[in-house]
Amino acid sequence: MKKTTLALLSITALTGCVTPSQWQANHYNDEFTNQNTCRVEIGGAKQREFGRALSGTYYSYNFYAEDHDSEIRAGVRSEPAIPINGDVQIKVGDKLYTLTAADTPLDTKPSTPAPKGDEEFNKSYNAAMDSIQKYASPYRAYTGKKARSLLDDIIKTGGEVKFRSIGVNAATSGTGSFTIDEHFITALKECGIIE
Repeated sequence: MKKTTLALLSITALTGCVTPSQWQANHYNDEFTNQNTCRVEIGGAKQREFGRALSGTYYSYNFYAEDHDSEIRAGVRSEPAIPINGDVQIKVGDKLYTLTAADTPLDTKPSTPAPKGDEEFNKSYNAAMDSIQKYASPYRAYTGKKARSLLDDIIKTGGEVKFRSIGVNAATSGTGSFTIDEHFITALKECGIIE
């Protein structure tokens, strides 16, 4: 009995130390493109992975904001990186934002050379391939002014923010939520997203 109690206390203590509990600024560098990213997210990748393992879930959707090579982004990412099915709705106070695949930037993508055709066909083909690849993205995000507007509303409203992914006539995920606190604001400042 004493060994079991000690083991449970040890696991509980470990869980409290390792599970993601606060917002932080994480820095990433793509060694192939040399792009630098400062991302505001809850905990580190290993902490979030441990949290999923403890809860028995394979994947999760997480809100993030980042400075990606001087481009501000805000949205929802899946971990591990699997495609998000549909659009993402974010509810901030009474405002509802819908992040679509069309809003989502493409950082990397496989090359899909167009079949031989005239210039107009090639433009249409490339636009269609971009659209298809954006639907396969593991995130939905606003960039630039839209991202800044979303973050401004989140900061101004404070408190809890809710999000979910939606498909045709149905929510395709449960509702996720996060709370704005001083750690969120500090991490945004560390990444240079706000002053």
